[in-house]
Amino acid sequence: MSMAIKILFATAVAFSFSIDASAEQSKLIKEDAQVINAACEPEAAAAGCGQEVVGKGLLKCLHAYKKSHQDFKFSAGCRGAMKRLKEDKEYQDGKR
Repeated sequence: MSMAIKILFATAVAFSFSIDASAEQSKLIKEDAQVINAACEPEAAAAGCGQEVVGKGLLKCLHAYKKSHQDFKFSAGCRGAMKRLKEDKEYQDGKR
């Protein structure tokens, strides 16, 4: 096998692994969004964001409400779900 063919093969293999990893990471982020929708449901109702979902304004709505209502606190489950989403997005973007 010539060196050029070996290099092309190695590049193709590496590329296929990166596509699989990216698809897996995207799946994790979608799962994280579903967890946030469920875990933060009481907070969304209290903040008047009940019709919103992650990716369509829920997080912006919740944070805007928290900013204007200093006594508003996220539950541990909601906070943990948002932290997990942030970590997964940072990992996908290569920041971790």
